[in-house]
Amino acid sequence: MIKLGHVNKRNSDLLLIILLVLPVIFINLQHTVDWGGDYAMYISEAMNIAHCQPVSNIQYVYNTNAPMIGPLLYPVGFPLLLAPVCLIYGNNIVSMIVYLSLILILLALVLQLFFRQYFSKTVSILLVLVVLFNPWLLHFKNEILADIPFTLFFYLTLILYLRKSKALFTGFLMGFTILIKTAGFVLPVAFILYLFYRLFAEPTGRKIITKRLLVPIVYSLLLVFFVNKILFHLPSGIDLYSGNFSLIALKHHFLTNIALYIEIFQSFFYRNLYDWKFLVLITQPVLFTFALIGFLNSKKDLLFFVFSVYLLMLIIYPYHASGFRFLLPVLPILLNYSVNGFKSIRWRFSVRKQLLVPLIAVFLLGQYIPEIIRLVQKPEITKPGPQEQTSQEAFEYIRSHLSEDETVLFTKPRVLALYTGRKSVCNELSDDIEKIGRLLKQKDVGYILTNENLSNPAMEKYLIAKKNQVLLIWSNKKFRLYHLNYQE
Repeated sequence: MIKLGHVNKRNSDLLLIILLVLPVIFINLQHTVDWGGDYAMYISEAMNIAHCQPVSNIQYVYNTNAPMIGPLLYPVGFPLLLAPVCLIYGNNIVSMIVYLSLILILLALVLQLFFRQYFSKTVSILLVLVVLFNPWLLHFKNEILADIPFTLFFYLTLILYLRKSKALFTGFLMGFTILIKTAGFVLPVAFILYLFYRLFAEPTGRKIITKRLLVPIVYSLLLVFFVNKILFHLPSGIDLYSGNFSLIALKHHFLTNIALYIEIFQSFFYRNLYDWKFLVLITQPVLFTFALIGFLNSKKDLLFFVFSVYLLMLIIYPYHASGFRFLLPVLPILLNYSVNGFKSIRWRFSVRKQLLVPLIAVFLLGQYIPEIIRLVQKPEITKPGPQEQTSQEAFEYIRSHLSEDETVLFTKPRVLALYTGRKSVCNELSDDIEKIGRLLKQKDVGYILTNENLSNPAMEKYLIAKKNQVLLIWSNKKFRLYHLNYQE
């Protein structure tokens, strides 16, 4: 009876979370996407999986001189999750956005379980609401990207370890986290570092701790190998991300990213406060200070190593335009450290800390209200992107008039490849005319597509310089399609 009562109480807590965060599905539900590019790769791979085609059978042509546009392939974990939606609804943006909102609800449940490892029921629920109702996340949930599912499996792995679940289950979730994003390798690295720390700090019980930490890693790597090499037969030698790294620029990335992610963490709690912007002057530095204190005072447990390894990865990674999404997986840990940092301070006033922590959480939630109201009242618009009428016209013309083996140079090659089924490549935006000329010949490019809202100075200079070698064959209000003639 005690066990049954405990289970019923836990289920009632999770049901309460579902009821509280359910509005997240409907707030700011969009029907279009912007030009982006990452989502197009994920959808292309998911469509291939749904229709039993090779995952690598995509029309995006990788340019080794422009690796920041996107890798040759993304890990198959997120496309695997998207595949059922693609099979049923096809390339339907709304269905995918709703699907990701449902995954966000699952994330709320998992975060409740995570926070309950450390805090009371009330504090845990409030921290979940602080994450889920943040205006940044209410905007971001409309992006068809891997970060929300990645965060879900990231914390499922941690919870299973913290609850001493079977190594097989922990390893499976760790492996699938890696399959969603390569950043998931943070988990086995952190597990190994934690294992060495425990073996050094605690001479007794070495066999048990080794089994708990090492066996899940073995299972996770076996799963990754099975999925990539046996199930999907991904070609050997695919370089997903290393083209983005440069040891020469490591110092620059290190210093730039430290400042960047401190600023990003602080700005997460501010978005369009309008007349209440003065609250930011209180919230941002205070939360960061509490998080820093909590981290410095924390135990050297698995959470410490996971957080440290993940931050180190972010700091040396050269891509700086991701905003908060790369920091999302460790946001709950940062909030954990913020609460513990606050509790570790010896305050002189007599108000109980157990009461102050919920009050601070409510204070944060209160700052979200103006932007949430604006999102609820905001009329639905078509974002500048592939769903615009002008874009649909361009895609239709290309599908109708260009043969399937043609290659098009376009600033957003992954989007064009998804919506037209034609091969597409992009130049590095800083390329000179000679480099673009070599790219066109190397990739056998027959057409150049431009959009007046997508800046590509190098492409524009090339068109001006080679105006006698290109022919405008189609245009509308935003797009211009040129045919190349190398013989002139």
